[in-house]
Amino acid sequence: MTSRELRLVLLGAPGIGGEAFERWHDDVVDGAHELGWKVDFLRVRDVPAEDIERAAKGADMLLWLRTHSHNLVGDGYSMLRRIEAAGTVTVGLHLDLYWGIPARERRVGNEPWWTAQHVFTADGGNQAKFTARGVNHHWCPPPFGTRFLGYGTPDPTVRARAVFVGGYVRSIHGDHRAQLLAWGRRKWGRDFLHIGSTSRTRLYHRKLNNLYASVDVVLGDSAPAPHYWSDRVPRTLGRGGLFAYPRTPGLEEQGFTDDVMILYDRGRYAQIGAQLAGMDAAARRRMTDAAITLVSERHLWRHRLAEIARTVLP
Repeated sequence: MTSRELRLVLLGAPGIGGEAFERWHDDVVDGAHELGWKVDFLRVRDVPAEDIERAAKGADMLLWLRTHSHNLVGDGYSMLRRIEAAGTVTVGLHLDLYWGIPARERRVGNEPWWTAQHVFTADGGNQAKFTARGVNHHWCPPPFGTRFLGYGTPDPTVRARAVFVGGYVRSIHGDHRAQLLAWGRRKWGRDFLHIGSTSRTRLYHRKLNNLYASVDVVLGDSAPAPHYWSDRVPRTLGRGGLFAYPRTPGLEEQGFTDDVMILYDRGRYAQIGAQLAGMDAAARRRMTDAAITLVSERHLWRHRLAEIARTVLP
């Protein structure tokens, strides 16, 4: 089967929130189209299972892009079994970390989408635990879309030199994110900006590219876990942000090395300042150019979808 012959049915949350938000589900659709696949994208929330079965008839793959609390109407377990019996491969996909977060651990294996023939998540360090729950799990390092790939334009109204983009939920992120934010405020004072601390301060689309083009560095972290990082890694690097992120097992094998980002030992924030102090404008540009190239060549949704297809389809 060539990629242009593949028919894909996506279940997810397309375009919720309109232009005010970025939905990775929409990036998945774009990536499938870039591969030349025929795509039917269905909103899963409150849709009867029978409608999904009809849509999946004759498809090569049904890909369920999970959003917590977005549930179909009817028996999702039996729906998947009937779709599989008709010859369509079923796949579940989400970019969360599950193990180590009790509220999420309880979900594993206990919702219909977990019983798809294949399940892909960004939680790559807990394979044995997924298997013990009966989940046929595969690691999916989070990718980026192409809509906002590349540099932004510096915004002269931005006075900050350093920025962190994202919220803070202590039960998920622990104390390390609070410590990172506190360090950023101590080091840069009024020149440190926290975007996303509330819903009103969130920033998306080209405005985020422009912000990254306007600051010296973007600080980053994720909940600590091996072979897991949030999609802020490809989403920041792919936009040309000079990105600082804690060293994490699995990053280097995916190309996320010291050549494309500022890596620091978790909790040792002074390492960020020391590396920045040793970089002139040319070095900074080499790093961000290399980061955009890496994401463009290895970490777009079309790359990840092609890997999924090679894994699950005969």
